[in-house]
Amino acid sequence: MYEAKLIDIEAVVKAKLPTHYPKVPKWLFRFAEWLICQRGMNHVITTLRHKEGPDFAQGMCEMLNVRYNVEGMDNIPAEGRFIFVSNHPLGAFDGISYINILGHRYPKFKVIVNDMLMYIVALQPNFLPVNTLGRQRREDMEAIDAAYNDPETQLLSFPAGFCSRFMGGRIQDIEWKKSVITQAIESQRDIIPMHFEGRNSIAFYGLEWFRRVLGMKFNIGLILLPRQMMRTARNKTFGIRIGKPIPWQTFTDKARTPHEWAQWLRAQCQ
Repeated sequence: MYEAKLIDIEAVVKAKLPTHYPKVPKWLFRFAEWLICQRGMNHVITTLRHKEGPDFAQGMCEMLNVRYNVEGMDNIPAEGRFIFVSNHPLGAFDGISYINILGHRYPKFKVIVNDMLMYIVALQPNFLPVNTLGRQRREDMEAIDAAYNDPETQLLSFPAGFCSRFMGGRIQDIEWKKSVITQAIESQRDIIPMHFEGRNSIAFYGLEWFRRVLGMKFNIGLILLPRQMMRTARNKTFGIRIGKPIPWQTFTDKARTPHEWAQWLRAQCQ
């Protein structure tokens, strides 16, 4: 059993800031705690401290009164090695939802996630972290490679790498990374496309628009993801559609490049 660890944004910031940085005022920490719903997150962690993995994800969904309409579960074969791929509208809670839905079916179910989510210690057994803002840690890359090579592990990937954005008059993923195609071929895993029907708050998309206008590289929308998870997703019913498996041999067709295949796959999940 893991040791429950409460979220403390003040301690995290102080640990990461160099000693020569000016002192951060207390009011700014209190604002940050409100912004990320620290009290609500810690209430969930404390209440579910005896649960982890899929059981924690299920308990969190029950506490937030989140429900699902799932279509196509019968499209998943009884046997096989898969890469489940999905659009990424919520940025965090969609991954937790998939752990709730598929994690009970597969004892070794892993989701490739932003390493910021590793602060949710109870879900670490189902997470494979990647650093979307900088260099990857060697041990993280080795863990991902080991998961792809493990015949008992089933994987979920969000090939966009980032949360969906408001573009072209609708909410959609940015271009998908070609690595999902190359990894499917290398590991000889069929791909199961999925669509998650959901959206974040207007404030979230407004902040993303503001970032792009200013040309900021840092994804400041990450700051609002905990609030989207604790407030925007609460009392919602999300639709999930699961498609039929696509054989990995499909993507060896040279008529499309791996990048083109990735965008074709993206279209199947929109």
